Amino acid sequence: MDVQANSLVDYNNSAALGKSAPVHNVPVGFMVLATCPLILWLLDGTVAGFASAILIIGLFAVGMVFLSIGQKNHLAYDQAEVAARPRVPFKLLGSAIVALVVGLLATAKIGLPTVPVLIGCATFILCLVSFGLDPMRDKGLNNPVVRLRLANQRLYQNCEDRFEAILADLHALQDDDLSGRARTISDTILGLLATVDFETRTLQKMSGPLEKLLSKMEAETDALLERELSLFERRKYQTKMQALADAFEARARKSGIAHGRNSFELQADLLFDRMQRNRSA
Repeated sequence: MDVQANSLVDYNNSAALGKSAPVHNVPVGFMVLATCPLILWLLDGTVAGFASAILIIGLFAVGMVFLSIGQKNHLAYDQAEVAARPRVPFKLLGSAIVALVVGLLATAKIGLPTVPVLIGCATFILCLVSFGLDPMRDKGLNNPVVRLRLANQRLYQNCEDRFEAILADLHALQDDDLSGRARTISDTILGLLATVDFETRTLQKMSGPLEKLLSKMEAETDALLERELSLFERRKYQTKMQALADAFEARARKSGIAHGRNSFELQADLLFDRMQRNRSA
């Protein structure tokens, strides 16, 4: 009993304080049906009684839907490393609506207004204890380490996407040798970047040279597609792309990136990483 009481006031674990999500899904349909016996209190054989019953059922259903939405938002918030607090406190609104419904049902049998109010307040508190509050503050947005890691991940992803776009353009030429050499260059550069600790500013310092590299490679690819695809033009393109990649790799290694690792190791590691991501997807 003491353990349960402590869990309600422990800020790190308490569902009542919005820090944990006790269930993965609120069974809205069954919980609405659970109120049907109480709705019989309102059915007195009159049109007004029937309309009141329909209204109460509708209100309770809305409250349960709000609780379900709020719970799903809370679970997504818990699973995300960085997340903003929900704009609409669905769990709080849902608890208030459910408490209102219970209070209105209590007035059908209890004449004193104080007792239904107390019952409604107790219901509201029990809903908060059961489902918890909505998250009340942003998560991870003020952590500089997290923000730096996310920025590095976006930089790496942008680089990978742009390389994939280049490879897609080359694939249209139906030249396996040209596409294979470009893939090797892409894997080497991405393999270099993947060795960087994303919680440091190393990758940010390389963002300028990396942007120049990608821009020049994209420009060379566009120029190749616009010219007549002779053997000379293809070899010229390969030479320029390899020269750009070698220059960037030399600069990256001089800054300490992937020290002591050759291109084959980088490509193998990157291939393994892609296989793992594809398997996870």
